[in-house]
Amino acid sequence: MSFNVRKAFSIVALCMIAMVSVLGVAAQKKTVVLSAASMFDTDHPFTQTYIKFEELVNKYQDEVKIELKYSLNKALGIESDFMRFMSQGESVDMAIISPGHLAQRVPNIAIVDMPLLFRDLAHRNKVLESDLFKGLEAEIVRRANIRPIGYAGGASRSIISNYPIRNMQDLKGFRLRVQGAPIWAKVFTAVGATPSVIAYDEVYSAIQTNVIQGLENEKVGYAQMRFFEVAKYYVENEHSITVRPLFLSEKAWKQFSPKVQAAILKAGKEAGDYGSQFEINMADRELKALVDKGLTVHIKFSDADKAKFRELATPELVKFVKDAGYHDL
Repeated sequence: MSFNVRKAFSIVALCMIAMVSVLGVAAQKKTVVLSAASMFDTDHPFTQTYIKFEELVNKYQDEVKIELKYSLNKALGIESDFMRFMSQGESVDMAIISPGHLAQRVPNIAIVDMPLLFRDLAHRNKVLESDLFKGLEAEIVRRANIRPIGYAGGASRSIISNYPIRNMQDLKGFRLRVQGAPIWAKVFTAVGATPSVIAYDEVYSAIQTNVIQGLENEKVGYAQMRFFEVAKYYVENEHSITVRPLFLSEKAWKQFSPKVQAAILKAGKEAGDYGSQFEINMADRELKALVDKGLTVHIKFSDADKAKFRELATPELVKFVKDAGYHDL
């Protein structure tokens, strides 16, 4: 055998060894399955946030393969159930949860999502890009055993009613469902309404039986939960711009190396940003479709009525942040 032929065989052999080594490493890569829960279907922005996270986290690290197992349409309950499961380290590893559902465990979380906190979407995004909430995030980990890894949301919340509310005068006495954090009930009491804390999955029947006359919610939730069937008036007063943390259970977090944890945080932030934009794009489209079909009446508050809402609510908001120790923030 000539030298050149022997050399060629050696090169081929080395290439085969390298290929076997690569395949061996790939075969050894561990797959970690995380349970991601949602009250909604695949098309909802929350689920789309999970899907984007799964794509990005495997792009940003190659140490393990992370797969999400999706439990949608309330298969594992509602957001308060997700929080309990995650805190206990069972059944749910990842979920987007409204801060109001954490208020009993971490009272100060309500500051992140309280009414009238942000001037507009740009203000919200600028605050979330900063480190202002880092101390609060550490408090969530310590008290609730779950970790914020990104922020979805970004849509505005408005009033949903079974009768037309065209101004602040019409709002007086309005019986509505509010989130569990006490600040929400205090704000709506201050503006003249009559708030009640009711589980989200019981709201439809509560309106249907006239226990309440409506709620406050985003446009996407209004459409997906079919609230228009019992409350056809969407009253756009935009009293809140939402922050919806993407949480990972601390039990799931601790199983990963620092390299994978860094990838999780990077993917979580970008997935949250993606979910926010997805929801904003979807919101007006969903509401318009209902209006076009004659299923919804869209009412917009005047700037004067929005200003009056803010004026009446502000004393309660200021008192809340002072009591919580977050006035300087």
